[in-house]
Amino acid sequence: MGEIFGRAVISVDNMSQFFKHTDFGKLVGSISKQTAKMYQGQSVYEAKKKIGEFIKKGDQFYLDNKHKDHLEVFDKRGNFKHVLNLNGTRNFKKTEIARKEKRILR
Repeated sequence: MGEIFGRAVISVDNMSQFFKHTDFGKLVGSISKQTAKMYQGQSVYEAKKKIGEFIKKGDQFYLDNKHKDHLEVFDKRGNFKHVLNLNGTRNFKKTEIARKEKRILR
């Protein structure tokens, strides 16, 4: 499994671990579905309804393949929205980096 610091999971090996071992992941796993899409070797998921503060129904997301410590979130059209830490909070630094790169999910 990924790294755990105290009770906070700071990285996971895959989405299955995220869904099982984090509170936010349990919520996300219960109201999202895996799509046929893959991005950088990771499965893309779609929200079946609003999840927390930052994921709306139809948004798509995947676990970052390099660090495996955050989700990258896109709207239903594949436009980048933001980066979320594994506890559901927004990662402002990584969000700005991705926004400047003009990431798109196809």
